[in-house]
Amino acid sequence: MIPELSGDESVLRSTLNGRVDMSQRIETKSEGNDGGEVKFQKRKFSLASVLLPIFFLFLHQIVLNAMAFLRIYLYAKNTGLAGEELMRVFTRPDLFYQYLLASDAQNYASLLAMLILIPVYLLYLFWRRRKDSDIVRLQRQGIVSYFESVVLIIGTLGLTQLWMAFLLLFEEADNFIGKALRDYLIQAEMLTSEEGSLWLQVISLVVLVPIAEELLFRGILQGELSLRFSRTTRVLVCSVVFAVFHFDLIQGSYVFLAGIVLSLAYELTNNLFVPVFMHMVFNFVGGGILQRIFNLDEQGAGILLILLFVFIPLALAVLAIWFRRDKEKREKEIYGLYNDLSGKI
Repeated sequence: MIPELSGDESVLRSTLNGRVDMSQRIETKSEGNDGGEVKFQKRKFSLASVLLPIFFLFLHQIVLNAMAFLRIYLYAKNTGLAGEELMRVFTRPDLFYQYLLASDAQNYASLLAMLILIPVYLLYLFWRRRKDSDIVRLQRQGIVSYFESVVLIIGTLGLTQLWMAFLLLFEEADNFIGKALRDYLIQAEMLTSEEGSLWLQVISLVVLVPIAEELLFRGILQGELSLRFSRTTRVLVCSVVFAVFHFDLIQGSYVFLAGIVLSLAYELTNNLFVPVFMHMVFNFVGGGILQRIFNLDEQGAGILLILLFVFIPLALAVLAIWFRRDKEKREKEIYGLYNDLSGKI
């Protein structure tokens, strides 16, 4: 039997029924030690919780693009260009693209921008966590959870490869999808070109980019959303923004799926390090770094692709296990809350 409480009884009842993320949505307050009043209140969701994530999203793009232009400028200048010739690099698309490729600007920009942005995000999250400890969740996880996270993200890569295999059917199509696909393949080649420095790609694409993006999307954006919205809403919103943020239709289409999995991983493990680790694995395998390190030929790449497909049902099994654990944990928390309230009323 649920005790009669002052305040918003519907919040407690829905919490006991498992429909509200109790730790993120409500607080308890008691007055006195004997039969005191117990109140439930929704946490404050200020305008800053909306504006600050938007600010950081814009900041991320501004810094990243600025570093790319800086790299191209310095590279072109070192080749002997000056004056009008140097400015022509930035006004002629064909020259700009040529120097973009030659300077490996995207990887250098990722390296420099993330070195700037990661400390900024960490400082902000440290400050926000001092005000509300649940903004950033760092619940300890064992090695089993990280092993399961690898299975989950590799299976997700398998799903994205199935999706890309479908899209490749339109590679030669003379329509919007065909053009977008061809442009994407060129961009992907730029990031993982064998002419570029392997270790630069490892440091930027596999290490720094996942850390920065997870701090931004799962840490800042999803953390702020957790103050007001349900788990389903914040996972979907964070995943949509994550996909749109990549500013590419083809990449965004599979990044959306990856974003859902990463956001769910954060929600189900309550540890930001888990999606960071998963993102690193995703970029390491999906970004072609694994193939370069082991020098996989066409046959090796085919075997890897088959393995990714094999992991799809295993990934679904991991998700089912995580949801079951989360349900059991919530039931224990609710039972504990009920007992605490029973003792106070």
